Amino acid sequence: MQHHDGVHLRMMRTSRGMSLAALATSAGLSKSEISKLENGVRPFRPDHVIRLAKIFGVGPTEMLSPASPLRTMLSENKADTELPLYEGRDLARDGVDAKSAGSIPRAPQMRSIAGAYAVTVHDLSNAPAIGIGATLLVNPNAPANVGDLVINRLNFSPIAFYLRQDDEGVIYGMTLSRRRVELSIEDVEKLHKVAGIWFPH
Repeated sequence: MQHHDGVHLRMMRTSRGMSLAALATSAGLSKSEISKLENGVRPFRPDHVIRLAKIFGVGPTEMLSPASPLRTMLSENKADTELPLYEGRDLARDGVDAKSAGSIPRAPQMRSIAGAYAVTVHDLSNAPAIGIGATLLVNPNAPANVGDLVINRLNFSPIAFYLRQDDEGVIYGMTLSRRRVELSIEDVEKLHKVAGIWFPH
């Protein structure tokens, strides 16, 4: 089985026109080590797979043959590859009791962020700060700063707004339609920062 991983590695290397020496240098291994991996003389270790996957720009399991015993160990957890997706109108109606409507693939910047989620916006009545059809990628652990677009976890109406500060130093929310949302300092700590936006094509 390990031999099949080696054959798979050789195929990936040759399909990219990469020499044994070039791959060895990139991986920080010797030519002889790469050769032994390719020939099945040396078994693959998880750290080999992860290092080589980065070089080829693929996920760890794509470095392995279908029958590889390392697949189960290295297969990505669904929670690491997907984000729960909430409908903006469900959040506006049900608040914290809203159920996710599905999931979307995790964008690279959202990897390993515990509790991250996405919100999709279908009408402007509950999210006047964003265009219809946009999907907001939310990092609940990042502090919300002035200028950030945030999810309103206080009452979900409006669902999202931009954080602003006036000349007096007062922090408030502002929707794109210039609706002002009054906030206390304690409120700001409960807002969730939008870390990215996907627009429909």
